[in-house]
Amino acid sequence: MKYILTAILLSVMISGCSKMEEKKPTGDSKMPGKENSKMPGSDNTSKNESNSAGQKDEKAETLTKSADEAVTKYASDKSESNKKNVVSTCLAAGNYLMFEAGLPPREKYRPALKYYREVLKADPKNEEALKNKKQIEDIYESMGMPIPQ
Repeated sequence: MKYILTAILLSVMISGCSKMEEKKPTGDSKMPGKENSKMPGSDNTSKNESNSAGQKDEKAETLTKSADEAVTKYASDKSESNKKNVVSTCLAAGNYLMFEAGLPPREKYRPALKYYREVLKADPKNEEALKNKKQIEDIYESMGMPIPQ
């Protein structure tokens, strides 16, 4: 009886190990638990998204270009319409970079911080820009890194 139970247990262990070998991920397969994530080159990756492999985020580029143009225009003409434009475009660029862009942290937090600061130059009491600027500064502090100027 001991031999039969031992044989059954051994066969179960062997079959379990062989199934584990079959499930080993290969270099080009998706990571476990990331089946629904957007992987570069997969069918569900949009053209606006980027990854750390050097692909560009077109939406981020468009928003940052618009924000830079608004800042330049506001620097030469401090009219109320330019002020509203710089606040809305810089806030949109900062929010996209911080919360939505598929860029690595080194490529999104520093520019987002820059755009929140531009918003605060035009509207020092903007609560959203104040809150998000503080959040980025807290991230830098928690990593023991100096806050970019």
